[in-house]
Amino acid sequence: MPSRIKVTDTADYISKAAPEAQPILQQLADLIQTELPAAEPKIKWNLPFWNLGKQYVSVAGYKAHVSLSLSEDLTDELLATAKAQGYATGQKRLNVGLDQAVPVPLVKAVLGLLK
Repeated sequence: MPSRIKVTDTADYISKAAPEAQPILQQLADLIQTELPAAEPKIKWNLPFWNLGKQYVSVAGYKAHVSLSLSEDLTDELLATAKAQGYATGQKRLNVGLDQAVPVPLVKAVLGLLK
């Protein structure tokens, strides 16, 4: 999804994302809302963010994947688990390929870093 498209909320962002990314984005948004019910949803830089005090989590759809990004570093254990399961990662993110299922237990563990 081009970053310049204006969106008003998470649902608007998901509806304007590539059709292949929409189910992944929706599932991640649902998991964030379930696991972090106190997190406040916002749009920043035309991306969905959820703020929890000074911490945050965001989602973004790209050409070949969807990213779940955090304000906290992923632990070495979470990085190793993600890589062992075939998911790309970064210091503060987990990528889900458009051809991959959302790794629900892993996403819950990642979101647990913000609790």
